[in-house]
Amino acid sequence: MQRRLTLITLFVLLNMGIGRMFQESLGVTCFSELSILAITSFFFWNISSNQIKVWAEKWAFDTTGKSILVQGGIGFSATVINIFIGQLLVVFLMTTVYQCTSPSFNILNASLTNNVAVNLLCYFSLLFYFVSVKKDQHVPQQNDTIAQKRRVTVSKKGSQFLLEPNEIVYVETSNNCIVLHTEKGRFVKYQSLRSFSRTLCPNTFKRIHRSYLVNSEFIDQIQKNNNGDGKIHLKTGDHLKFSRTYLQELSHI
Repeated sequence: MQRRLTLITLFVLLNMGIGRMFQESLGVTCFSELSILAITSFFFWNISSNQIKVWAEKWAFDTTGKSILVQGGIGFSATVINIFIGQLLVVFLMTTVYQCTSPSFNILNASLTNNVAVNLLCYFSLLFYFVSVKKDQHVPQQNDTIAQKRRVTVSKKGSQFLLEPNEIVYVETSNNCIVLHTEKGRFVKYQSLRSFSRTLCPNTFKRIHRSYLVNSEFIDQIQKNNNGDGKIHLKTGDHLKFSRTYLQELSHI
């Protein structure tokens, strides 16, 4: 919402600046007219943004050349409507309220004062803004898919099934394999602890010892000794020793 308002405000101010330079080239500067057009544009694009958002959602899935031409036509039509509404207000307010003549009663002058190109840029900027927001909303879904692919395959008593990483309390090495400790029980995998740690989220799983990898969500208390080593107390009641070599990992918990 705030980014959208900032975007519209920037284009409105740009339009005012260009409009003033054009009026100065005519030798007639009318701040009242510029203010009316600026306020009209600000409210017009804010009101129109709801419909532009709908078009953006459709365009996010159809970015062909034909759809670009269609969007260009819609943007130009919106620009013409904005200029027409602005000029109606200018004519009404200048003749009724201010009781003076505007330098932009001429249609060509009106279109140049309320710049067509800037209005078109405003339309497409809003369009691309909503398209980017729409794409950002799909990122969590993609991350969920990746997370599902990272589920750990384990086997027990001849049966194979998937284990969610957040179900793992800690992992320890045992001879040439690793043991996954979960609240559902223990599972053995023939894999090194280092390679297995690469499949898990490094922000959640911390290496605390050459023999242990711990899910930080289950850490209840860290007890450090004078030499830098210590023990970690888990919420499950387990106690694991940690090495000062991996103390930096624990500092990020």
